[in-house]
This record gives sequence, structure tokens and C-alpha cells, in this order.
Amino acid sequence: MKKSDRTRQDILDATASSLATAGYTATTVKSIAETIGMQDASIYYHFSSKDELVGEVLDIGTARAVTAVDQALAELQDDHDPREALRVAIIAHAEAVLGGGDYPRANVRTFGQLPPDLTHRHRQGHRNYGQIWTRLIDDGVESGALRGDLNRSVARLIIIGALCWAIEWFDAGEEVSAADVGEHVFQMVVNGLSIGEHESPAVSV
Repeated sequence: MKKSDRTRQDILDATASSLATAGYTATTVKSIAETIGMQDASIYYHFSSKDELVGEVLDIGTARAVTAVDQALAELQDDHDPREALRVAIIAHAEAVLGGGDYPRANVRTFGQLPPDLTHRHRQGHRNYGQIWTRLIDDGVESGALRGDLNRSVARLIIIGALCWAIEWFDAGEEVSAADVGEHVFQMVVNGLSIGEHESPAVSV
């Protein structure tokens, strides 16, 4: 890797770390420069503004979560149970956010703190990611494995919200792993979505 590329990566890494721990407002070009022993002006050689820098960090965080979920789903058999697809996606997302380093955590922690222009830029990426989850829930309902009497958008938001909120309390040093968190979310949420032994599918909302 060229020196300029290495420096650029160092800037991104420092920004991701600051966003994940301190949030958007406390993350400044000056604080990033001090972290990696650079002059403020040197950062502007690589990024035109703080928001361009933050935007790239958020793009990387989203991409890592999408990649983790896509890879987990790609490993399933063609005739997989829709509930199993939802399970592996939930665990993959949990591992990406809770065990994937600063980039996914920065994305989750700061998205609600961003200025309007930056929020608008990244909202489409979040919507695209949400479509993966919408498809998983739709497949489950249409197969008869999941209930159709619940609002699917609400179900999707509850799943993703529970997983993302876990960054506020998750401690990687404890006995519970990121995969364990995902498994617990699956058991609690998807069991509530599943068709019980004496239930029949209802009309979707």
C-alpha cells in the first residue's frame, strides 16, 4: 500500500473510532488529526470536509453489514426454511455490528446525529439494506412459516432496532458473544412471528 493510501486509511480508522465512541458532534477534523499525529490541513489533502470523511466511514460500515448478511444467506441451501434464513441474517448482522469493529458501530451510533444533507445521502443505503430484511420476512409469510397478520415493516424495524440498540450494552469481554445476542433476538422475535401449532396463516397487513 502506498504511503498516501495508508495515511488515508489511518484517517478513516481514526474517524470510525471517534464516531463509534464519541459521536458525530465530538468528532472533529482537529481531534482526528491529533489522534494520528497529523496537522489539520493534511487531512484536507485526502478529504474536502468533515462530512465527506464521515460519509465514507458510514458507507464502509453499511457495506460491511450488507456483505456479512449476503454472505451468510448465500451459504444456505436452495430449499432452506425461511425461518433459518432469517436466523442466519440476524446472527450475521449481530456479528457485523457488535463484533465487526468501529465502522458498523459508527454507522449505528451516529446516523441519528447527522446533519440533514448527510442523513439524506445515507438514507437510501439504509433503505436498500432494509429491503433484504423485507424480502426475508415476505418469504416467510408467503411460505406460511411466519404470521401474516402482523405489519411486516414494523417487524423489520423491531428486528434491526433490537440488534442495533445492543451496541449500547454489549460487552465483548463478557461470556455472551455477538452470535449469542443474534440467537436470542431470533428466538424472541421470530418465535413471535412464527405460525404456531394451532394457528393458521392470516391475511397480511
